[in-house]
Parts: sequence; C-alpha cells; structure tokens
Amino acid sequence: MMTETKRPVVLHLGDFTVECLGVEYPDYFGGYGLGPNSEYSNCAYGIGNTEAEALEDCLEMMAQSGSIDLDDEAEQRIREDYGRADDNVTAADELDCVGDIEHDAGFRGAWEESPAYWHVGIKWNIREDQRYQRIRNIPRIQPLRYEDYRPLHPSNRYPGSQEWGYARRAEDSASYGDFKETDWPGSAEEYLGSLCDDIEETAELYFYVPYASGSDYSGSTVEKANAKCIEDSYGEHDWVHPVYGGYGTYAVAIGVTGLLGCDEDTFDELCETLEGLDDYPLIDEEVHSALEMESADEAWDSWVSGDFVRALEKEFSDQADFEWPDGPALRAFFEEKCEDANTYWECEGAGPDMYVRIEDVVKVVTFDDISKWAVRYEVTFCGLGTETEVYYSEDDAIGRVEALRASGRIGAHYTILGTEETDETDTK
Repeated sequence: MMTETKRPVVLHLGDFTVECLGVEYPDYFGGYGLGPNSEYSNCAYGIGNTEAEALEDCLEMMAQSGSIDLDDEAEQRIREDYGRADDNVTAADELDCVGDIEHDAGFRGAWEESPAYWHVGIKWNIREDQRYQRIRNIPRIQPLRYEDYRPLHPSNRYPGSQEWGYARRAEDSASYGDFKETDWPGSAEEYLGSLCDDIEETAELYFYVPYASGSDYSGSTVEKANAKCIEDSYGEHDWVHPVYGGYGTYAVAIGVTGLLGCDEDTFDELCETLEGLDDYPLIDEEVHSALEMESADEAWDSWVSGDFVRALEKEFSDQADFEWPDGPALRAFFEEKCEDANTYWECEGAGPDMYVRIEDVVKVVTFDDISKWAVRYEVTFCGLGTETEVYYSEDDAIGRVEALRASGRIGAHYTILGTEETDETDTK
C-alpha cells in the first residue's frame, strides 16, 4: 500500500467588497464586521496615516487571517476594484487640523497620544465554499465515489508482475458500475482536506450530469444529445469523464475537485447549463435535431426501408409486382408520405433509437403513387390495326394473350416493359 500524502488545502478569493471607511479616531471607530445577514463569510480592516497605507494594512490583515491564499491575482482584483488609493492626504489633512497640530502644543500632544487614522475594510467569501454550495444545489445530482479494481503499480514481491487493488480516482473514461453513491462532506475545506495524492487513498467525489445518461433500453435522444453536448463542450478537461457500461450504457461524470478549481467562466457556464436542465431538460436543440436525423438514417438503413417495402407489397400484392428504386429515391417518397399521413419519426424513450409508424404511412399510399415502380406488361395484337393494352400483372397479361389467340388472333403476344423508370423490354 502506498503511503498516503495529503494534498495541501488552498482556498481562493471569491466574491468581495472593499470600501474606504473614512477617517476615525480609534476611540470612536465603531468596528467593522459582517452582521447577522451578511452575504459574506470573512472580513478585515486596516488603518494608516493615508488611504494608501490603510489599504496596504487591510491587505496585510486579510493575508494574516489565513482564510485564503492572497496571491498576486487576488490582490490585483482587490486593487482594481478599489481604484487608486490616495497616498498624499493624511488623516490630519482630511480632518483639516494640520495647523492645530503644528501650533497648539496641547492638541499636538493629544494627537500623538491618540491620532485619527484612515480606515479601509474588506468583506469576502471563499471561492471554493461558494462553488461547493452551488454544486451541491444543482438539481438532481448525487455525490459518487469511484472504485475500480485494476493493476496499480509494479509488485515489490514479484518482479515483473503488477500489484492489484482499488483505484479511487477516475482517469479518462470510466465504468458505470464502478461509481457508488455516497454523502457530501460538510464544507469545501473539509472535502479538500480529505484529498491526497495517492490514487488508492483518495476521497475524490463525482456526480453524473442529469438528463445525460441511458442505454440501449433506457433514456432517449434527449439524454444522448445532452451527453454529447457536455463531452463536446468540456471534454478537454481532465475532470470530465465519459462513462460506459453494458448494453450500450452511457453517462458523463463530473469530478468535483476539478470543477472547484477550474476558471470562473467555465465554472459559471457549466453550472448554468446543469441548473437549467431542471426547467428544460435539453441543452441544445440543434444537436438534438442532428442526432435524431442521424438515428433516423440508421433506422432507415437497418429496418424501416425493408419493412416499408414489405408493407407496400402486401397492400398491393394483388395489383402488381414492383421493382423498388434505390435508397435515396425511396427514402424521399417515404418522407413525403409521412408528411401526408402526419406521422413523424419519434423516440419512445426506451433507448435512443428512432421509430416511425409505417402502418400509418402505408394507409395514405395509393397505387397511383407507386405505379411508376410497378412492372408493366404490354399485350400487342392485330385488330383494326396494331393495338396494345397495358397490364400490371403478368398473369393478367398471359390470360389476355391466350384469350386473343383462342379468338383467332394468332400473333397476340405480350412484352415485359419493366417499370416506367427502367423501361426494360422482353417479348413473350
């Protein structure tokens, strides 16, 4: 077993507000706090002879609080939000008492004993705490842990072989059966503090994207389209894991650790997408429409074209024999008749496959619609001149020729013309 190495917990600046509190005497400064209904979780203030000194002191107090890693990026955000801090106007200048200090010994002594200061305050939240709470509030998600029994590292006991065990961190794609339901830790700090670098001892958490999982027998094109959207949009991140399983099972798992640490735009965009699924469970209608068209094409090639032809032949078996056109022409005719029948491709939700009610389509097809694909038989005989008759049944053509010959028209015969489209001929 590898030795567990805990990851250091590094927390970052989230939302904040920074404000100049003016010049106050220490004895009269009312303090600076959060209050019972504050939207922030931490605060600090600094003092100085100038506004710039007070801001510097405030940043120092903030860093000393230890609640976050006040790195250069966080400090820059605070300074940009605050704007230019004046480094020239002292507290005495602001109170307009410079002359009193310089010329009144008694006042100067009192000022030196208890001077006034500029005060600057800041209130802030911890980014990871904000994100953790938002993740937990995403509708229809359940925290998951991962356990995959596999070779982990070379064996110390048996050279050339592998040591097997449970890996508890997903890498790339992952098996559906290896994710197990668990509970949320109390806070982001508690969660991050439980993590380690040992793949065998990690407490990493995941969750499935809602409305983005299914199989050959569950889900629909909606779920499959959502899974495709997430993978296409965020698949380059190592915390997005395509999930596979038996019978075509698919899902998308999101790693909580990676989501807590990604850039702000990615975090907000993904969370907004997942939160919106509770109101409308489809991410992108264009992707969904393209997926349905692709699935309909697969169904057409797999079974619909064959079933459609057999249904037509059964319906019109007593009227003609047919030579059906190639796929595109027949497909175009089928789609046209779907419109006439007000019948369309649909997914019934027992998997992502598309279905269409062929029997409803056949009901609106007439013989005139398909006569161009019916084999024609032309009977020729001599009457007042050379006369011809067209039949769509070879039996009818043969019967007519025999009747004509019996009546004395010895030269009667029939010709197989083929269909209107092929126009092949063969005289009998």
